[in-house]
Amino acid sequence: MPQEPKTEKSSEQTNVRQPDINIEKLLPAVREIGSSILKAYFLVIMVVYPLYVKGGYVEIGDIKYFFFRNVSLISAGIMLPAAGSIMLLQTKKRSIVSHYRNLSVTDWFVYGYLVAVLVSYLFTAFRSEAFWGAEGWHMGLVSQLLFVLFYFFFSRYFKWEKKLLYAALFSSGIVFALGILNRYSVYPISLIGQTPVFISTLGNINWFCGYWAVICPLGILYYWNGKGVLRQAAAGLYVIVAFLIGIVQGSSSVFPALAALFLLLCCLSFQENERMRRFLELCMLFALSCQIGRLFRYLPGLSINYENGLGYVLTNTNATVYMGMIAGCLYIWLMRRIKRKSPRIVQPGKAAGAVLILSAAALTGYIIVLLLNTCMPEGILGLSGVPFFTFDDSWASARGATWKCGLAGFGHMSPFHKLIGAGPDCFAAYIYSVPALAEDVYARFGNARLTNAHNEWLTVLVNQGVFGCICYAGIFLSAVVRFLKKAKAAPDLYLFAAAVLVYMIHNMFSFQQILNTPFVFILLGIGEGLCRQENAGEIR
Repeated sequence: MPQEPKTEKSSEQTNVRQPDINIEKLLPAVREIGSSILKAYFLVIMVVYPLYVKGGYVEIGDIKYFFFRNVSLISAGIMLPAAGSIMLLQTKKRSIVSHYRNLSVTDWFVYGYLVAVLVSYLFTAFRSEAFWGAEGWHMGLVSQLLFVLFYFFFSRYFKWEKKLLYAALFSSGIVFALGILNRYSVYPISLIGQTPVFISTLGNINWFCGYWAVICPLGILYYWNGKGVLRQAAAGLYVIVAFLIGIVQGSSSVFPALAALFLLLCCLSFQENERMRRFLELCMLFALSCQIGRLFRYLPGLSINYENGLGYVLTNTNATVYMGMIAGCLYIWLMRRIKRKSPRIVQPGKAAGAVLILSAAALTGYIIVLLLNTCMPEGILGLSGVPFFTFDDSWASARGATWKCGLAGFGHMSPFHKLIGAGPDCFAAYIYSVPALAEDVYARFGNARLTNAHNEWLTVLVNQGVFGCICYAGIFLSAVVRFLKKAKAAPDLYLFAAAVLVYMIHNMFSFQQILNTPFVFILLGIGEGLCRQENAGEIR
């Protein structure tokens, strides 16, 4: 029998090809989704988180930590599929090898720090403490992994917008204003466990100061680098509030941070007369803030309830009046030059170099005097026994004692653990497990538990060893240098460079905690992302 002819339909079906995925259209869409997720995370962490005070000051460290951890884990769970999709789509356009070729110096240090954290956890003798972190601090493996993860999220998938900065500054402005009121014995919000040591919505003054060190530079550099009359007026008000709370909040670690901030601004301001004008304005605003703090001392119903010696000098003497007058005279002279369109009077590089050399010489001279005055039986220059020039347990608000304990702890380690450390956030667990070290700590601090060395890099040295400390220091040093080099193409990098630098200097006398370190890793990631855009030619 004759066979029926084959239908064209069947042959057409066999030859049908699935359409290729249009990567050119799909990749930007997925990137936009990832950026939107990170914007939401940024707003929750930078705006809502600082104001969150459920339960008052009772166990506020735990409450803040659980908020951060839960929000971060949920956000990471949502973000990981988006990030995986972006990486998968990108591999269709370029090889995985190219990803590693494009890593920055800062990226490599972050990867190294990640390895150091994981290795120190694997070989720790305090596994349970290393996972979540010490009680009340929670800087263990989980937190460290979240810091690193969100650094890479923000550096690769986040699109920076200036309005996000405004939201973060508005929230911090509320925190700072409440802090000023609290310091002058006014409590608009009644919180359980309120004492002068606790302030605003952040808790202990050291934690408050850590938050200040990360966020305050963003507003100050925005004023220095911003444009527009209304925006400058709002930024100027923020600067006054931020300066005032920094001076009166009570923690002494704010002053080296302030010194670093002004030194950076001074060096950058030599670039052009307009920026030097802004720097002098900031000097006058600083003096004004101090004198406002002085005025508040005499207003009815206000009484300062906690302060340190330098804060007292700045807000209760004429020292800043003279500073403001000098800055004002220089400002008038500079404005005349600007009106005449006169060129810069100095070369920026040479002037900044001279300022840095003089600052380094002054610091070196102080260290030499400190060591000689401490080691020589009679001291030098009649400074014997003067606290500021004598390195003993009470030096720098007992930093002398905490640093000695940290150095003793590192010195007691085996060579292997000197390299990898005791484990994430295991400083206290390790110190108190060694009888000789524990006895020394009890003799210095009694029943108060020493959880870190009050020096971030020294604490990292004990927790993650030499390798971890090198990588951690490298993250901050390389980021500051890279951000400043690329800031001419992306001026917002000045903000992130200042925040990272001030955090780093502040934490030479302080510590990682959940109200400063999460913020600085987010800002590191955003700054790295801007650098990558500049490298790709996306910044005009």
